[in-house]
Amino acid sequence: MANPVLSVSNLSIEYNSLRGKVQAVRDVTFDLYPGETLAVIGESGCGKTTLALGLVRLLPKAANIVRGSIMFHHNGQSTEVLDLTAKQLRAYRWGDCAMVFQSALNALNPVLKISSMVQDTARAHGERDTKKIEQHAKELFEAVRLDPERVYNSYPHELSGGMRQRVLIALGVLLHPQIVIMDEPTTALDVLTQRTVIEVLKRLRDSMGFSMLFISHDLSMAAELATRIMTMYAGEAVELGTVADTFYRPTHPYTLGLLRAAPALHGSPENLSSIPGSPPNLIHLPSGCKFHPRCPYATEICSTDDPPFEQHLPDHWSACHYWEQPGEARTAYREELATLLRESQL
Repeated sequence: MANPVLSVSNLSIEYNSLRGKVQAVRDVTFDLYPGETLAVIGESGCGKTTLALGLVRLLPKAANIVRGSIMFHHNGQSTEVLDLTAKQLRAYRWGDCAMVFQSALNALNPVLKISSMVQDTARAHGERDTKKIEQHAKELFEAVRLDPERVYNSYPHELSGGMRQRVLIALGVLLHPQIVIMDEPTTALDVLTQRTVIEVLKRLRDSMGFSMLFISHDLSMAAELATRIMTMYAGEAVELGTVADTFYRPTHPYTLGLLRAAPALHGSPENLSSIPGSPPNLIHLPSGCKFHPRCPYATEICSTDDPPFEQHLPDHWSACHYWEQPGEARTAYREELATLLRESQL
């Protein structure tokens, strides 16, 4: 495999609150490779967006990166993002790593035309040729299936939600970044518009060659767009593997629970099952495996020992004791996997 374009190692992020430290992201480690799409999935509040904001250092003042490393690799050089000065960070944020935010309505300035936002973005990174900027922006608008002339001269409120989302995507790739972070770009969009956005993302990724971090709670979208999938729970990565391994050979019960909670193309609603309980309090986390209070296969070791994030299969990592111990729990887990394969059409 090629050298990664981004290497994240033991990244931990906390929020200061009156009740204590909120451990939003804990010791997350992964590599992002050139041209690939890494999907990050998990329940709301598991740390997906905080992780993304940490990668571009756009965290709110109440948040702190307490440890870890974010290495950006380009042209044979490696740069520690956490050590960048304000000027260097400004260049990195859009020129090297861009982020498309979750809410298209809130991300665009309501009192500025799209043309003003395009020009301001390019000028902030040293581009002074307004005609060249306009031509490039219109080419990108056309690539994302928008009417270039109309959209370029419009205010955000004159566009639909799907159009605003595609404007954000075009703005995100305006400066040809190496990495594009998509924070749930299909949220609140209808099914047909979601399909359009996914097709646009795939075409742009293949034509421009950027790497993508795709944050979503929609497993079907992740399966279609991603190269690999990382599952997060209670602020930590609990599984990382290829799409095929994650969907058909999951090695963590939480990933299995997410799959069983997703509706299949065939089968009755009775085949769906929710994950019992609620996510843990990120200020006072449970001992051992953080998923053990909700895990149907948990044993005594799960409540006392935090499982390490280890490689179990080629290009497949997880944090679970089941693949290290024999017994009834492991047998039941494998039977559950076999049932999933028979019933699911994901």
